[in-house]
Amino acid sequence: MCAVLVDGVVVFACSLAIHVIVWRIWRPESYRAWLPTLVVIFGPVGAGIAWLLVPTWLDAAAVLLLHGTLSAVYVIGYTLISAFSPSVELLKLLDRTSEGISTSSLRLPFLAGALTGDRIDNLTAAGLVRRDGTHLELGPRGARLARLVLLYRHAIGLPDGEGG
Repeated sequence: MCAVLVDGVVVFACSLAIHVIVWRIWRPESYRAWLPTLVVIFGPVGAGIAWLLVPTWLDAAAVLLLHGTLSAVYVIGYTLISAFSPSVELLKLLDRTSEGISTSSLRLPFLAGALTGDRIDNLTAAGLVRRDGTHLELGPRGARLARLVLLYRHAIGLPDGEGG
């Protein structure tokens, strides 16, 4: 049982490493290109790695079940992280301005109408931003989240301000 868990994580880690290497060499420019690329890397390529790693069909099926689950979660999560998000853009802006920013001076590209009071209220309630009247600043949780997202995006070679 332990060997299956370890092998499943190893297969997923190998697929993840291949994904990072491919994105560093050639990053697909659009969703229509990178989604199939991810599916191939985490699907048939991952299955090939499992085939080489695991001796029996039953163990391979168990490893592929774990790998498939991890891969599905990763691909869905990648879609969320790589897509444009007004909330993440707000967190990144506040991370760059340590003194905070007035809500009336928020000027982010592509955000006309996206930063409504409800979005700011949700971010405040989650502890991602702090509001002092009409002044917003990054909260501790928001700072950690912004750094984590940026670290991941930079690790796989995605520039700031772009999807994909």
